[in-house]
Amino acid sequence: MALDVRLWAALVIAVFVAAACSSEVSDSLAPPADDVVVRVTIAGEVAVDWTLADLDASVEHSEIVVDGDTERGPRLLEVLTASGVEEWESAEVIGMGEGRSFAVSLEVSSSQVNEGWILDVTRQGTLKLAAEDLPREQWVRDVAEIRVR
Repeated sequence: MALDVRLWAALVIAVFVAAACSSEVSDSLAPPADDVVVRVTIAGEVAVDWTLADLDASVEHSEIVVDGDTERGPRLLEVLTASGVEEWESAEVIGMGEGRSFAVSLEVSSSQVNEGWILDVTRQGTLKLAAEDLPREQWVRDVAEIRVR
């Protein structure tokens, strides 16, 4: 009987240790606060959660004109730099597609992105990835996360 109690105690301890470890992993990718407009992750770790106010205060905004429409917001490269990204090969920009009815992701390489890529601040208070040399059908609306690898 003493052996059974020790086995049960060991099992209970193992379950608690496993639960503690799994909650630590999930906490690092916990959902962002309500006012966060975009999360930047580097190699699977949260680098920064940006609010519109943080972006306004930390990253210079610029504008581009595409087909007569003016897009205004921070440059993608500056947001990445301000997020602690020093060198990168590829990134995935995740948001919504045209019509906002389905999630999309756009894979980009560092060689593609230039000063003409911005995160346009929309009237709805969301971000839209827009670029002079990126076809409109590839623009990502309601950007929620940028995953840098």
